[in-house]
Amino acid sequence: MLKQKSENMKGGLFIALGMLLLAIGDNYIRFITEQTSLWQFHFERSLIAIPLLILAARRIGRSILPQNFSPVLIRTLLMVLAMLVYFGSLAFFPISEVSAGLFTSPLFVIIFSRCLLKEQIYLSRVFAVLLGSFGVVLVLGITFSDFSIYNLFPIAAGAIYALASITTRQWCREEEPVSLMFMFFCGIGLASFIIIILIQLNILLDFFPISGTFLTLPLKVPNLQILVIIFMHALVSVIGGVLITFGYQKGHTSFVAVFEYSFLFFATSWAYLFFSDYISASMLLGLTLIILSGFVISLSTNSKQK
Repeated sequence: MLKQKSENMKGGLFIALGMLLLAIGDNYIRFITEQTSLWQFHFERSLIAIPLLILAARRIGRSILPQNFSPVLIRTLLMVLAMLVYFGSLAFFPISEVSAGLFTSPLFVIIFSRCLLKEQIYLSRVFAVLLGSFGVVLVLGITFSDFSIYNLFPIAAGAIYALASITTRQWCREEEPVSLMFMFFCGIGLASFIIIILIQLNILLDFFPISGTFLTLPLKVPNLQILVIIFMHALVSVIGGVLITFGYQKGHTSFVAVFEYSFLFFATSWAYLFFSDYISASMLLGLTLIILSGFVISLSTNSKQK
């Protein structure tokens, strides 16, 4: 029993460390949104991450290709869509708001598990859903007077990410983590490459007038600053992903999953300390409620498994 508790704590610490790296990398996206497009960022990041993953797979003697292609492809499509919505939202919202939306995913996991998998719903988890939802409303500052459809984008990222998580749990449990990451970077790189081509064709043939935003900027030769940020992000994404996967392998999922919420703390703290992002009392309360809802979900899952 003591050994398992020790393994759980180790797993949780690995996940927290991985989340710290991802939070640092995501904070620097703000410096490239006016100079390059979302699609060019993902394509160039994939060109760096894919060789790193191939080298890592060879180093540890693991297969880089999935055992069952179809379920992994579905998971990849969901993950790609979730991350495109997430990173796209970073161009319009502070990282504290976007990460809060993304981390509604455990709440959507409960909802989708009931609707799609017919799993039993417990009162404690319903309470967690309501608590976390209220926290998201506080962080995003959603009111009836100034509500915009754009406020739903970070939450949509969380919902799609939840579907990807369920797919991973149901269909991809036996797949190698490095293979899942390889497929993800291939998927997001290919999707971005296709959109880059469509944007360039639109500019060449002048089909639709578009403004130069993070979502529509044409292909540009990146300067040194952008290259450094993209390389750094690719590196921390690979290392952070490996640490998080290793953490899930070390401890019970129901225990270590709550450590994913450390991303909210790390991302918001880094943004406040180094970029002077404004954090209101309501945002801080909302983040606290979202993290608390994660603990309620984790404790509820643990108690039902005993």
